Amino acid sequence: MKNLRPFAWVIIALNIYFVVAFSLEIDSTDSDTALGLQFMVLMVWLAIMNVVLYVLYRITGGKKRQCPACGKNVKKGLTICPSCNFDFMKAAGN
Repeated sequence: MKNLRPFAWVIIALNIYFVVAFSLEIDSTDSDTALGLQFMVLMVWLAIMNVVLYVLYRITGGKKRQCPACGKNVKKGLTICPSCNFDFMKAAGN
C-alpha cells in the first residue's frame, strides 16, 4: 500500500464512508426485508461507484510502469527495461 496514488485513497475513503454511513443508518426496528433491500441498494451503488472510479483511476494513470525484475519505473512502450534489460515481450509470451 506504500505506492498508492492519491486517487486510490479517494476510492478507499469513499467505500469506507458509504459502508459506515450504511451501518449507522441500520435501525433495529426495521424488518429483515427492509434491511435486505437497503443492503442490496448499497451493494449496487458501491458496484456502480467503484466501476466509474476504477475507470477514472486507470485513465488518470501515469505514463510509466514498474519493471517486475528491478522495480524501476519504465516508460510505457519500451519493450526492454533500460536498467536491468528485462524483456517485457518475452515475459508477455509466457
